[in-house]
Amino acid sequence: MLSLHIPAMESRTSILKNTVALAIPNILNPLISFALILVISRYLGVEGLGQYSLVFSYFGLFATLAALGLADLVVRESAKRPQDTHLLLANAGLFGTFSSLAALIGMDLLVWAMGYDEELVHASFVCSLALVASTAVSYLEAIFRSREKSEYVALCFLIENVVRVALCVGLLLWNFGIVALFAAVSLSRLFGLAVMMLFYVRIFGRPLLRYDREIWGMLYSQSAIFASIAIFSTIHVSIDQILLSKLKSVESVGIYSAADRLLTICKTVPVAFASALLPVLTRAFVTGKGEFRDLLTKSLGYLLVAILPMVVGTFILADRFIDLIYGQKFAQAAPVLQLHILSLVPFSMVFVLAQALIATENQAVDLKINIAAAIINVVLNFAFIPSLAEIGAVLATLLTIIIFNQLQNLYIKRHLLDISFIRLYFRPLAASLGMGLVTYILREWNIFLNIAISATVYVVMVVAVKALSTEEIRWLTGSMFKPR
Repeated sequence: MLSLHIPAMESRTSILKNTVALAIPNILNPLISFALILVISRYLGVEGLGQYSLVFSYFGLFATLAALGLADLVVRESAKRPQDTHLLLANAGLFGTFSSLAALIGMDLLVWAMGYDEELVHASFVCSLALVASTAVSYLEAIFRSREKSEYVALCFLIENVVRVALCVGLLLWNFGIVALFAAVSLSRLFGLAVMMLFYVRIFGRPLLRYDREIWGMLYSQSAIFASIAIFSTIHVSIDQILLSKLKSVESVGIYSAADRLLTICKTVPVAFASALLPVLTRAFVTGKGEFRDLLTKSLGYLLVAILPMVVGTFILADRFIDLIYGQKFAQAAPVLQLHILSLVPFSMVFVLAQALIATENQAVDLKINIAAAIINVVLNFAFIPSLAEIGAVLATLLTIIIFNQLQNLYIKRHLLDISFIRLYFRPLAASLGMGLVTYILREWNIFLNIAISATVYVVMVVAVKALSTEEIRWLTGSMFKPR
């Protein structure tokens, strides 16, 4: 059972509030985007959804390269020395402008060289124009995260996404194609940057647009390792769709992405949680190794309580979710989703432990593990996709993330702290499997009623097996509404 005395109340409340703030846009955005995905699937079909997802795969890869992975460095340094926030933002922004322009050219050249059809190439060119704005947004978001003002990030992303979806749906209804969609994507990203900059000025004041040699030296010296971490991390997460498009077809990308988008919704919780955790872990490590160990261990336990029921429930109801959201023409995505959702558990552990490595300045280790994972994933994709298509891509991703997690665990156990993962998993897994039995029995019921009953059963099971104590549940529910 997770005990209440650690981590400290203030730290836990801060993490919870910032997790909720960061999760809100990532949960609402896919829900708002449902209208867009629905229109794309109806107007452009499986191939159109595949084109849309494929361009975003390239964009995600080069957006990572453009930002050089420095957002986490900005979070860490701003959390350590908040007095230099303005200088960090201004110098990181200028530094990132040059890398973004290089990434823009690189994305255009690569997509052109891959030999896709002309419409997809043009769409990619238009989408690449958003790279500079995306880099600036990532650094602004880092500042808000470091100062634990993530609710402003949530609001900004929500506004931007509403604008983007409205523009894209309107263009599709007027029979515009994929190129026009990405023009709307680029314009909405610029709009989002403007909104976030307004929030920044309102909360923190005007940034100091002054060159700082020390900050540039830090950014330059750290950019190679942080960029490499981000790039190799993105490769082993995103390369599957790119390889699917070349080893199979764009239609295969459409089937795969239908399942992947639902997994992405589930990933919002661990991603938001880990993002909120980084500045707190950084301060805890400075305070002492004992506080750091307690904070990390309890955080992993809370995360498992949150994600394991998602995995079990989605595995059981995968075909119902696919049919409800996409319709029968995407039925092939159901077994893809069943296998894909299993990766949520090791992914969540990987994401949090990566923040722990960065907080303890072990980013070089994180880089080595990411390089190994990227190589493994590419090899497995080439091995599995030709014969297993979408299932092969998912299997490659699942095996890669499991290996990644085990490498992290091995290093952390030897050099930082020993975490008993069996103890962490046991009670939340027991509660999730108990819930899963109910979900399976009710699988033919109305899906929303099933989810409501299953969620209620899960809460009861969590208390029954003491995955969380009643005091912790009272804190988790009550602290969301307490003023900071």
